[in-house]
Amino acid sequence: MNTIQLLGVEKSIVGDGMNTTLLSPVSVAFHKGQFTVIVGASGSGKSTLLSLIGTLDRPSAGQILYDDVDPAQLKSKILADFRFDNIGFVFQSFQLLPTLTALENVMAPLFPRKVPYNKPNRALELLEQVGLADKSKLLPSQLSGGEQQRVAIARALVNKPAWLLADEPTGNLDSKNGEAIYSLMQTVQRENGCGVLMVTHDLQLASRGDRIIELKDGAMIRDTAAAGEVRC
Repeated sequence: MNTIQLLGVEKSIVGDGMNTTLLSPVSVAFHKGQFTVIVGASGSGKSTLLSLIGTLDRPSAGQILYDDVDPAQLKSKILADFRFDNIGFVFQSFQLLPTLTALENVMAPLFPRKVPYNKPNRALELLEQVGLADKSKLLPSQLSGGEQQRVAIARALVNKPAWLLADEPTGNLDSKNGEAIYSLMQTVQRENGCGVLMVTHDLQLASRGDRIIELKDGAMIRDTAAAGEVRC
């Protein structure tokens, strides 16, 4: 899956007789191998956009295509397989299972699935990649926040996804750990060749991405390449 294309994608919710627009029509394409940062104030629609792209939610209007596949047309089981095969998620709150070790947390997405590789070996390989091989047997409570986020990144990469989606992955970290996680994600992108879409409120970190998408009040107001090219 080399390209994600959004065609007039909208999201709104209806309640108490009101229709609230979370995301105005957005048309944009993302390409594998590119590090894209999505910025905007709280409530601008950043997480909504990422959730739609990641197939965790469905648009109210418009279409999202992974190459020529429309995930919204897939049945639940096939959609779950599609998501597992193509998308890795990293969240601000880490979302590690507290009773599992770091190694087991990385393996967790593989537990219900048959895969053509050794699960523990794959998990340990990823912990080595994020610099935590020596802490594979520790529980999340025995790890620092930065280390927990590294485990979460390793877990997101466990099935070699084409796309890595990160929602405020540095939001719960101090500046030093936030910098380390951002640098790690850039390294992961280069070494794995995946496309990265990262939501952040940190404009200093955002400026180092290949591309910046800015949202305001649910609308895309800026699409800028690192070299300064404005696409909208």
